Formats: sequence, structure tokens, C-alpha cells
Amino acid sequence: MGRFNLIDEPWISVVVDEMGQTEEISLKSLFENAHIYKCIAGDTKAQDFAVLRVLLAILHTVFSRFDAHGEPYIFFDLDEQYKPTSSIEDEEDLEDYTDALYQTWKDLWLAGQFPEIINEYLEKWRDRFYLLDEEYPFFQVTKNDLYSRNITVLGKQNRPPTKIEAKKINGLITESNKVVLFSPKYNDGKNIITETELTRWLITYQGYSNTSDKADFTENKNEKSFGWLYSLGGLFFEGRNLFETLLLNTILVYPDDETIKKQQRPCWEFSGKEIIDNSIKGRQPDNLSELYTNWGRAIYVDPEFDGKSPLTTIEVVKLSKIDVRQKFAEPMTIWKFNESGPNKDTFTPRKHQVNQSIWRSFGLLSLPSSYVSQQRQPGIIDWMNDIASLIGDYDLTLCAISMKDDGNATSWVPVDEATDQLSINDLILTDIKESGWVPRISDAVEETKEIIKSTYRRRFLMEIKKIRNIDSKSFVDEEVEKLYFQINAPFSRWLSELRPSDSKDNRIFEWSKTLKTIVLRQAEQFVKNAGPRDYTGIVDEGKTKNIATIYNSFIYSLNQQLK
Repeated sequence: MGRFNLIDEPWISVVVDEMGQTEEISLKSLFENAHIYKCIAGDTKAQDFAVLRVLLAILHTVFSRFDAHGEPYIFFDLDEQYKPTSSIEDEEDLEDYTDALYQTWKDLWLAGQFPEIINEYLEKWRDRFYLLDEEYPFFQVTKNDLYSRNITVLGKQNRPPTKIEAKKINGLITESNKVVLFSPKYNDGKNIITETELTRWLITYQGYSNTSDKADFTENKNEKSFGWLYSLGGLFFEGRNLFETLLLNTILVYPDDETIKKQQRPCWEFSGKEIIDNSIKGRQPDNLSELYTNWGRAIYVDPEFDGKSPLTTIEVVKLSKIDVRQKFAEPMTIWKFNESGPNKDTFTPRKHQVNQSIWRSFGLLSLPSSYVSQQRQPGIIDWMNDIASLIGDYDLTLCAISMKDDGNATSWVPVDEATDQLSINDLILTDIKESGWVPRISDAVEETKEIIKSTYRRRFLMEIKKIRNIDSKSFVDEEVEKLYFQINAPFSRWLSELRPSDSKDNRIFEWSKTLKTIVLRQAEQFVKNAGPRDYTGIVDEGKTKNIATIYNSFIYSLNQQLK
């Protein structure tokens, strides 16, 4: 008999009030009261993103089969577990189904809360939501699933799975040979994990598993496999409450008809054996629910685990990774075009950079693919273009999340999170016509970056480096990042305050003045703190260069660029 059913047991941590108080709730409570809760608030931002996608998989599954009133669509029949027994092939039916999906989304948004049909669906699949179970453990396989196939480790067959401890999947614990001051857990306590914690970290580990474990099913290609979320420059919209956050990211209508035809199939609608079989066959997820609940590993946890004793053995075997090339079914990431390397001439997800604000990628985020060659707009932004007219004048928060690895291709150990957010009005973000807000803001961002790169970096910092005879390669990079740090808050504030009725020329000019002030102030610090060597300078190509001549040249260039 299964234990700890996620439908009833509290395991999702959410913020419940304006004071920031948190509470752990069940799936049932979440969908009944999402309009009351503020946001997900788990152990880390990466964990929140992974859990968010599981919740979205539920919504995509339910509302691809039922409308906002809990009525099944007429375009296909459903079996006793609410699974479609047929697909839509007729083009007229497909068009009507698309219209119905839009109407469902609109009705949900106007209702402001989720209908009971979500929990009805969960009840139909109750046996798949037990964390600990001998048949269908949540996000895990059974012992028979794991051991009924040949396992290879470093080329040797008939090997056991990789064995890891709970502390290996708990992102709050850092392994060290020394006792860490203020460590949340110590010695054997590091492997003590509650059912609540285990649920959240299992979901996270499936998405962010690294390449350090070596056990693989022999039929697989024995390639370096990692969780799908690990490769993403994750993006999602955050609303004023959890209901709005979930619905803003629920993309009911896909960008192409072929994808709309695909049934939504989250992982719990497969058995563990089916998931392993699909991995070995190289089957790729073809729908959002399956993609959002994709497993990086076949994981076995002893169903007798009591949530009190140390969990010292979790058995793990790699599953085939998702092909990152042109995986445009994934809407929650930034894309990059590869001009060289193994993925040449294809788009792949691009991770966010630690300490690099998301506004610096504004063009990649917001400009439609048709505007710029070798650029792909994130699907979540494309979706916002579709629903902006339905939600009206609304201030969005676009959140970014990526996992930074250690740079070692043999392990890809996670070492840090890259997180950021951008506040912007939805009518600004979706004004993509040639003279609209998006192209104008994108131009302002590119001008800002060019001034920092060309005028401040090359004409000022590089010259200072030369007259000071600085050998360090980090001097210029560090000073550039200091300037970006000074710009981040003012630019984000300027962007968040833009309104559709504002004069574009006036607001862009306003930013140019602010930018000039910040850059000048940063450069002036060098002049104020200049020493004798700075004023003595050097002779370069027959001309004397010192802090004064460099500063004057810099001012001239800045004035030319920001007339």
C-alpha cells in the first residue's frame, strides 16, 4: 500500500500573505486556493522552477481535455481515467479545438480561480501520486523496473546501479571534509530527509541531474546524460498571486497545428517500465506535459523508507537525454544560434550568466524571430503576444533561472544559481511593430551595451590599463561589471515605469540622459583618484597619453554617441 500521497499530504511550500509567511500545502489545497497564495517558496529558486513545471503539466493535461467549466471537449472521447481515446485529424475540428482552448484560457482568467475538474482528474490518477509505493512511486521506478535490465558502468556490463545518499540530491547541503559553520545539517543528519523534502528534491534532481553518475542501461548509447532543466535559460512569468502565475505560463495553444494534435502525457500517465522503454528507444517528448515532467534518471527509493531514519541509499541509472537541438516545443528558455561546434547551424537553449542581468538579453527575449536573422523568440514570450489582449493593461514580472555548473564536462556539478527578474507592462512587451516599444527598447539596450563595450571599455579602461602598465587581465572586466552594476537598477526601474501612452522619443531620450550620467560618474572616479603616474602618462606612437588626455577623448566619444 502506498504512503504519502501528494494529492492530500502537504509538500509544496508557498507564501501565504504579504508578510512573507510560508506554509506547506498539498496539490488539492493548491488548486483550490491558488488565488489566495502568493507564490511558490521552496528551498531554492531552481527547485521552485522544477515544481512549477509539474503544476503546469497538470494544468496542460486537464485543460487540453476539459474546458474552464469542467466540461469535456466534443472533439474526442475520454476513457474512465480522462485520457483521450482518439486524436483530432480533421482540419476544421482542429481549428475549432484551437478556438475552444483560447476560450478556456480566457474563461479561467476571468474566473480568477481554478475549477474542481483539476482535483477530479487527480483523483482518477491517485495511485500515481504516492511518493512511496511498490507499483507506481512518484517520479521513481520500482526495484523490478531497475533490475530487470542489464546495466553498464564504464563499459562493464551486469553492474549495479549508482548508489547515492539523500545529501547528494539535497541542494541545501554542501559536501566538505571540514565542518561548515552554520551548516543546516551535520554528519549523519545530512541524510535525514522528510517525505516532504524528498518529494521536492526528487523533482528537482530529475530536472537538474548532472553527469557524474555512470550507471546506464546497456541498450542506451552510454552518452553523457543530464536533466533537461540543466540546459535551459529558464523563463517564466510571475503574477500577482499563484493562480495568475500558473495561468500566465499555461500555454494552451501551441504555435503549430501538429503540436496541438499531440496528447498531453505527463510522466504519471506512464509506468516506470514505459518510461525506461521510451528512453531506450530514443523517444523524445512531443508534448508540454511530458516535457515538463521529463526524467533525467531512473530512480529507486526503498518504499519502506520512513522519513525519519537517514536515507543512505538511492539507486540511480541514467536515462537518455533530450536532444537540445531545435527543441522548440520547449517554451521556457532563451535560444542561441550555434555558428560552430557539434550543434552548428542549429538553435539550442542558452543558459543565463551568473551576475548578468536579464535586460542585457532584451532583444533575444522580445524581438520576434522574423525580425532578426538567426534568432528565436522564447515560446513563453510568443504566448504573451497571443494573450495580451485578453489580460489588458497588466504589469508583468519576467523571471529568469539557470543552474551554473563547475565547468567540468565529466561531472557538471551544480555550483550556483543564476536568477534575475524584469518588470514590464504586457502592452509594452507585446508592442512589436516596427515603430513599437520593443524595437525601440531593444535599440536602447544595444546602444547601452555598445557604449560600455566601445567607449568605456576600449577608449577609457584599456587606455588606463596601458598607462598604468597593468598585467592583470581581470582589471578591465571587473571595471566593466562595476559599471553594469550601477546601470542595472536604474534601467530596470526605467523599464518598469514605461506606459503604453508615454512618448517613446521622450522616454528613450530620458534613458540616454540617465545612461550618460552614470557612465560619466563612473569615469570621473578614476580622475578623482588619479595618482602621479596617471598624470605623467606614457608616450604612445609619438603622443603623450595620460589620465587627462584619455578622459577628454572619452568624453568626446561619449558625446558623439549620445547626442
